[in-house]
Amino acid sequence: MDRVTDARISLENGGWIVADAVASGTFRIRMNDTGLFPESPLIRYRIVNAITESVDESLSVVCGDVTTIRAGRATLQIDGNDGQLRLYGPDGRERLRTCCPPWSGSAGGFGARFSLNADESLYGLGNVVPEQLDRRGLRVPMWAEQDLWASAPIPFLMSSGGWAVMVNTTWRHTFDIGAATDDILSIEGPSGELDLFLFVGTGYAQLLEAYTDVAGKPQLLPIWMYGLNFCPRVKSSARDVLDDAIKFRRSGTPCDLIGLSADWMETVNDYSTAKRWHPERFPTSTNDLLRQVSFIGILQKQGFKLSLTLGCDYDLTLLEERLAADKTDGECEEPEEAWYDHLRKFVDDGISAFVLSMKNPMFSHPDRIWGNGMTSAELHHLYPVLLGKQMHLGFRRQTNKRPVIHMEKGYLGMQQFVASTAGTFYNARHAIAAVLNYGLSGHANASTNMHLITREGIHSDFLLAWSRIHSQDHFHHPDFLEQPLQELFQRYARLRYRLIPYLYSAAHAAARTGMPITRAMPLLYPDDRNCRELSRQYMLGDSLLVAVYTDQVYLPEGNWYDYWTGERYSGPQWIAYTAPPGAGGPLFVRAGAIVPMWPSMDYIGQLRVETLTLDIYPGPLGEFVLYEDDGATFDYLDGGFARTRMLCEANRETTTVRISRREGAYAGMVRNRSYELIVHMEGKPAAVRVGGQRRPDQTRRIKADPFRGWRYDRLAGTVRLHVEEAGSGESEVYVEIVHPPKRIPAAVSRSGTVPVDGGVGRGEDGTDEAFVAALDTGVLHNAEPALAAWWRAKMKTGSSSAIWPLHVMNACHLIVRHAERSGWDAGDVFGGAADTTAALAQLQSPEQGYELLLRLLGRLVRHTEERRPAAKHPVVRELVAIVEREPDKDLSLNTMAERFALHPFHLSRLFKKETGAAYSDYVMTIRMTRAKKLLEAGHKVYETASRCGFKDAGNFSKAFSKYWGVPPVGFKPKRE
Repeated sequence: MDRVTDARISLENGGWIVADAVASGTFRIRMNDTGLFPESPLIRYRIVNAITESVDESLSVVCGDVTTIRAGRATLQIDGNDGQLRLYGPDGRERLRTCCPPWSGSAGGFGARFSLNADESLYGLGNVVPEQLDRRGLRVPMWAEQDLWASAPIPFLMSSGGWAVMVNTTWRHTFDIGAATDDILSIEGPSGELDLFLFVGTGYAQLLEAYTDVAGKPQLLPIWMYGLNFCPRVKSSARDVLDDAIKFRRSGTPCDLIGLSADWMETVNDYSTAKRWHPERFPTSTNDLLRQVSFIGILQKQGFKLSLTLGCDYDLTLLEERLAADKTDGECEEPEEAWYDHLRKFVDDGISAFVLSMKNPMFSHPDRIWGNGMTSAELHHLYPVLLGKQMHLGFRRQTNKRPVIHMEKGYLGMQQFVASTAGTFYNARHAIAAVLNYGLSGHANASTNMHLITREGIHSDFLLAWSRIHSQDHFHHPDFLEQPLQELFQRYARLRYRLIPYLYSAAHAAARTGMPITRAMPLLYPDDRNCRELSRQYMLGDSLLVAVYTDQVYLPEGNWYDYWTGERYSGPQWIAYTAPPGAGGPLFVRAGAIVPMWPSMDYIGQLRVETLTLDIYPGPLGEFVLYEDDGATFDYLDGGFARTRMLCEANRETTTVRISRREGAYAGMVRNRSYELIVHMEGKPAAVRVGGQRRPDQTRRIKADPFRGWRYDRLAGTVRLHVEEAGSGESEVYVEIVHPPKRIPAAVSRSGTVPVDGGVGRGEDGTDEAFVAALDTGVLHNAEPALAAWWRAKMKTGSSSAIWPLHVMNACHLIVRHAERSGWDAGDVFGGAADTTAALAQLQSPEQGYELLLRLLGRLVRHTEERRPAAKHPVVRELVAIVEREPDKDLSLNTMAERFALHPFHLSRLFKKETGAAYSDYVMTIRMTRAKKLLEAGHKVYETASRCGFKDAGNFSKAFSKYWGVPPVGFKPKRE
């Protein structure tokens, strides 16, 4: 047995193989018929990294006709007779083997065929059709199509068997994954040479990390790019763009980037280096003073960035040859012919991003020989990647900021330089599958054009790595939506912006490991067979499960919270799901999740966030690592970032939260950090301790120091408290929440749409009071979950299944009594006593009873909404909702003005204009109406005063007597 320093093998059949251990578990195999191996263009142009690391335990051994190469604990065997391959994992188990000799020659192209196991699933290949996740059974050409809106084949495929393959070529080739023969993977190309990277890993995450070590890690975008991107309709002028931007700000809908179509140029789709702004539609100035009042300057003052759409048919290969010959790792000054040079003036004008409309010039020049000697056929895939690379590096050198280069076409390695969308699909489900396939191919920053005119489209496209509205020839602005959709859009937009710290931490993880932000279910649940082909649901980061365009949701093993209703489930199970009002689709949170959230803002960077909200969903053990940096530069690569580790653990007795001190620093980092904890509980805690010190319960206090006590929100089922970051000499903040003596199970499993079994919801004690409190809000998405919790509690405590009619009558009584106490005639609200009596008499099952209660509840809420002050302005609508929801809180005009970042005088005038009532009079009406109900229900005067926002019972009595003409003691409980 001879030990050799390399693995250069002369095969008995006349071919040559060169094999290398690139990294631990990663091999490269090249084959041809000449024995000469010039480097591939992807590697020469620094797109693919094939630099061999110093791998522990690596060696090459020749024993007879077999050469064995070890990379760490993985092993590759090559038969010296015909070049057949066998790949072994660290456990010695065979992962992959060829089923016939590979071939590679100047005349016949290249190819390799591998045996597949019967139960293997395979993922990857980028954005190619058909749009399904598991590629088993498909024959997929690796060829970017001209006619498709977005086409990005990526020659990478990974297996559930613990191996992956990447083809290092720019030539056209094909993956046949069991299409021709069920148990054979065939990779073949009519031109070029065989050049493969093989990877061994214990799961998809490890395979993605190893693959992106070679093909390039996804870039970390500037933090504002993870907000909303809006593209006005084509032929818009500067005035039109400003109108669209102002609509966002006036409505309070957050947005960060405005993108111009290709007609911003004097000549539409000008591919030359002499392009300039359209002089009439987009006038600009070189005068610094006038720039401030240009349309770009005004957009910047409103917090918007601006992007330009353009195309290119320039010969990019000349620059690449210069850079490839340079010895300074590509950091030399660009030569005069660099294409990016003519774009510098637009960046100086204030442009922050570019959208590359890729009409591949290879189709326009199919027979051209380019500057580096390549034909159009060989450059076909390489060209868009080179364009993205040169744009990326040019912008970075000019600004020292992270570039945003958006492209809809591409190839291997593109994720290092560009963000992408899956284009416009008339079948929106296919677009989501394409985004997931991008993620399964190492591309983290993938999205799609939002389907703005449907609830499902808003839901799915706001819950991706980044969000984009593309108007094209139409008017796709959210202000033009009908009222329900517009409100839904605003709710999702605000939710997305609150989730930015969660999403940005996932983007940091992607830049380090290759794990995408939008994660196909097999990535996190590789052993769950139900997850193998779930193309209509995915994980957004570690903790949020999003289902789209479906009413069937699969919950994997573990406990889950419905984000919209708070209802709890146990997996694994399939559930039928109907989205509640105010939601566009299913959204679940994994138990144990810690979701960091920002306050609401109109654009990223508008507020300096010193207090971070942590939305905590207790489970057996949860962890989150928050990453923060300056959001714009590359300083994070040199350690310019902060990391905060957070842990949550729940058992039958306690829920504990640990928040470590921030590690690291970056420019602009807030000096003092505090946290608002919102912990989802199933009952009011017995005690709350911070750092071992017990905090007082301040639930009933109107004004309290949030850093000295805690509050329990019965409607939301949450404990709220504030803590400061650990001080010097302390490693962490430790919070302990003690559960009440009778602990409710951590999850409720439900089957069907009517919650008639399972746990008790948010406590059995006080369920009537909680339900009535929800009715007081007059909001359906508060009242329906409260009814569900009330129903579950009653059905569980009932000694016999036959008692359910009594529960239905009890609920009817609560709903009807609420209407009467509001001064309404029950017949007007519910259609008459005869109708309700007849409906009760016809009930034959608990399900029918529950449906009746839902109908009555819907009528009551509609009646409530019809009698609310009519308001179109979103601020006034939200203010009205706050007053009705929180009458016990500080509702002073100054406090509300500060909450909405408005001047008190302006807010007062706006409220009067929208509703016709003075704000103070409206608040008093709401409080006095509620006080009357509470007194009639038997509450004491001082309790009623506290619940209606009065600190002093005497002041309350005076106000009540003046409003109703009768003192509070005159309202005794009505006898039944």
